[in-house]
Amino acid sequence: MAASRALIYQEPGGLERALVDLVRVGARGHAAGVRQLAGRLMRAVPPTVSDAAVFRTAIHEALAAAAPTHGLRFDSGAIPADVEGTYSLASVDAMPVGDELVVDERVAAQLREVVAERERLEELARAGVSASRAVLFCGPPGVGKTLATRWIAQQLELPLVTLDLASVVSSYLGSSGRNIKAVLEFAKTGPCVLLLDEFDAVAKRRDDDTDIGELKRIVNVILVELDRWPETSLLVAATNHPQLLDEAVDRRFDRVIHFSLPGDVERRALLRNASSGEVSVEVTDLAADMWDGHSHSVIMRFWDLCRRRAILHDITTEEVVVGELIAQFPAGGSRSQLWRIAHEQLGMSNRKIATLAGVSHPTVATGIRQAKENT
Repeated sequence: MAASRALIYQEPGGLERALVDLVRVGARGHAAGVRQLAGRLMRAVPPTVSDAAVFRTAIHEALAAAAPTHGLRFDSGAIPADVEGTYSLASVDAMPVGDELVVDERVAAQLREVVAERERLEELARAGVSASRAVLFCGPPGVGKTLATRWIAQQLELPLVTLDLASVVSSYLGSSGRNIKAVLEFAKTGPCVLLLDEFDAVAKRRDDDTDIGELKRIVNVILVELDRWPETSLLVAATNHPQLLDEAVDRRFDRVIHFSLPGDVERRALLRNASSGEVSVEVTDLAADMWDGHSHSVIMRFWDLCRRRAILHDITTEEVVVGELIAQFPAGGSRSQLWRIAHEQLGMSNRKIATLAGVSHPTVATGIRQAKENT
């Protein structure tokens, strides 16, 4: 939709129309709108312009000369609230951190591209190509979609604005659409990364027979706002169920990135980073093998539980990790090596290991013997 409107400027009289639009938006004090119009002009240079490359460069330099507005209005009174003024509809993190992000190289490469687009805006502008304005993250729960958004915001040194879905979806008829529009308008007050988490909850297909009309109004609002989203900021929507999204909404995104459950390399990196030397590499790698098929968040929840128990019981984290792995994974190809480590390095008796694993004492003895032979 935005691209088709930009093409209007390539028709006869396009330059005059662009100037009128620019004056109208600027008169309203809508800085994001001015930047959006400038972006359209760079993508679709009017035919009466003699040198398109020089024209694009001039517009880009004019935007760059403006005073930077990297800060949103962080005071609590500026953040939009629900109809009763009780709950904030969004949260703002001025300095987001995503250092602990671990994803496969395919996803990592795409995330780096999103950042690189923003860092090389001038080159893109000269070529008449715009940076991604809206990106859709898809994947099962707990695989790093939210953390990846924080990482992008950190790399771009931009604040992270997160829509509070529970507050936005109001029980008051018609309020949900207004709430979403209020959050998006707030996010346009300055460059930022806006996260719409659990996006499928507000952008579902409009063919739901049980809907009384509110859902369709919400989707219509989102469609309009996605078309109007300025290039100065990045909108990230995350969903666990992309098949539930309205098709018209899905087409509005410039890029779709699919996240998956961590593979062996990612699980090992995740656990080694979390260990910080408290647990041997041998144990973290065994844990990575055992947690195959589980999400980042499940693995880290296990690890944090072990660290808390180590403090509470005044024992090493490695002792707790090994004990918990024995209890939670009594079967599997790595169990014998785990039993060997528990017996040889941590001094656990065969009987204690058998109790934790819920197996017989002879089974543990046999498993340890086989592990020694394999080692």
